[in-house]
Amino acid sequence: MVRRLAALSALLIPLSLSAALVPRALAVPAPPVWPDEHPRCRLVGDESLINPRAPEANARARTDRSSSVAAGAAGVLEGCPHDFDVLHYELNFSLIDINTLSLTGNTIVRLESQVDALASIDLDLVSPLTVSSVLLESVTPLTFSHLGDVLNIEFGGAAPDSGDTVSVDIACSGTPTNEGAGGFGGFWFAIPYTAYSMGVGLNADPPSMGKTWFPCYDWPCDKATVALNATTDLNKIVVSNGLLTSVDSTATSQTYHWSHDFPTSTYLIAMSAARYRLVPNTIITDPRITVYHHPQMANESAASFQNVDLMMEACESYFGPYPFDKFAFMTTPIGDMEHQTCVSHARTLVDSTNTYDSILVHEMTHQWFGDCVTYGDWRDVWLSEGFATYGEALFVEYQIDLAAYHAYVTTALFGRVLSSGETDGVYAASNKWGPASYEKGGSVLHMLRGVLDNDALFLQVLRDYHTNFAYGNAVSTDFIASASATVGQDLNWFFTPWVFGEGHPVYEYGWSYEDIGGGQYRVDVGVRQVQTTASLFDLPVDFRVQTAGGDFDFSEQIDSAEQLVSFVVSAEPTGLLLDPDDWILDVQQLAPTSVDYGPEVAAQQAFRLDVPRPNPFGLRTELRYYLPEAGRVSVSIHDVTGRRVRALDERVEQAGPKSITWDRRDDAGIKVGAGVYFVRLEATGRQLSRKLVVID
Repeated sequence: MVRRLAALSALLIPLSLSAALVPRALAVPAPPVWPDEHPRCRLVGDESLINPRAPEANARARTDRSSSVAAGAAGVLEGCPHDFDVLHYELNFSLIDINTLSLTGNTIVRLESQVDALASIDLDLVSPLTVSSVLLESVTPLTFSHLGDVLNIEFGGAAPDSGDTVSVDIACSGTPTNEGAGGFGGFWFAIPYTAYSMGVGLNADPPSMGKTWFPCYDWPCDKATVALNATTDLNKIVVSNGLLTSVDSTATSQTYHWSHDFPTSTYLIAMSAARYRLVPNTIITDPRITVYHHPQMANESAASFQNVDLMMEACESYFGPYPFDKFAFMTTPIGDMEHQTCVSHARTLVDSTNTYDSILVHEMTHQWFGDCVTYGDWRDVWLSEGFATYGEALFVEYQIDLAAYHAYVTTALFGRVLSSGETDGVYAASNKWGPASYEKGGSVLHMLRGVLDNDALFLQVLRDYHTNFAYGNAVSTDFIASASATVGQDLNWFFTPWVFGEGHPVYEYGWSYEDIGGGQYRVDVGVRQVQTTASLFDLPVDFRVQTAGGDFDFSEQIDSAEQLVSFVVSAEPTGLLLDPDDWILDVQQLAPTSVDYGPEVAAQQAFRLDVPRPNPFGLRTELRYYLPEAGRVSVSIHDVTGRRVRALDERVEQAGPKSITWDRRDDAGIKVGAGVYFVRLEATGRQLSRKLVVID
């Protein structure tokens, strides 16, 4: 049952907050800028991009976002509907020439007319590729023009009517394009080893990159089946979507035939030709999964891909059966990209460790959300990236436990959003490739899980959404409607602020208590939403009243700018926590008139190191702290003698809330023994420390 309708019993006093409880003029710290590279960021060669998922060229003005939100909420898609529907692409490459950086071949596009007397069609194709002919049904020449990146094909007297199916055979050759140095999407040549495509452009608008290497209608909303036939020299393997149906060999070359009979958006169609080897089935035991890696990577791959079977097991347990007939990872100089059934994984991340398991499971999750169910247009990127990011957290839970899941959410999702400075809602985020689409999108799913307070129902929401839109497209309003139908009530009250609004809650709270006799104590809590963004949030908020005899947990719906709630407990309160289990992406501030404020708390609120969560711990713990001003920060772990065990962080940080995780390892990467340790935070000439207890 949704917690909005089933909050734990507590008296909600219908009064506005009194000035005595919460003052009205506390400043809210400006959100800081995330200062650090994130390990899942797109990589180029051996060098990570300075800010690969936040290209300035990709940002749009806020006024543009506002109009985009209005259009999306009204169901208006970019690119669809249009006058024809592509049913199938057959990509034929007779030559992949890494020496001349060129492709030669033809593409057969089978389409169905959506109108009567379809006079012509426009396909997308970059201008450096030269079209030499266009044939109707591979026989009759058609008139065409190729201006800029638009290939116009005229049907003349053969114009099809609505419902008619025709094929156009387009012969072209030349040098495919990519985004260049510092970019990601397009078709790339890495002499002498690899020729490969990457489906998304980080700096392009729209980001679809299919047009950089074959003629297509390059919008996510027009999905088609695909076949690829490519000839290469004998020492290379060609990998593409779907199943390898056959390989034809001659004395000097091999032609690989791939077929994928599932609808695919053009940005998810892929090809890579390289001197691949296969990771043996002693490491990958699931017969549906193949890993293609570059030569001399056997030892590294044996470790880095060892959990892939477990990832598939986890994804299927959460989302339902794998939706395709094959899955593969293929190492490429640039990665990572969720091409349908054949993920491109950066070869630099195959390093004999499992450091990048989160990236592998992120891309695998895309096969359900992003590939099988594809967003309607690029404004709904969060339906792909947010779901895949949340898949990372679910895998941590599957592999370890719920506590590790919560630590991952608060650190890798909440922490990155709160530190980024991005305030957009997840729909039509100004920066498609930033925390609003990825980590905030994942946070929305985590918060929905908390709101439903029923894991079976939450997973049913994900599965029903997948089932309802499998092999097609969906937009944000589709997901909201599907979730509401599964739950049995309208969930717009929850989704609207997070999806179409801005920011996150900043809760300012104060509390006091009164002995009401008979061993009972009434706890009064005042809560204000003081965020400077336009959105107010409607959420069930958990409150934990701490006493010497144990904790008392309550939940109340907070949906107004200011509210007062009261609880009755059977022991004298010693403290109060708001959202103690981190179910909400929020920032919290204690009001100066609260019973436990005082000079010491005032100082901690200006510069504080919170109690580690969890503590004691066995695998990892989250360390959260707050900086009142920018400056150089040092976070380190020490043993009881004062010897430094691990330098966790040392850099210049912006002001605001921060979090970092300690994985129980020392500077040499060795797991430390059980015992007592201390985390030390140093900044702005001050120092704080907290005790940590490590258990086995």
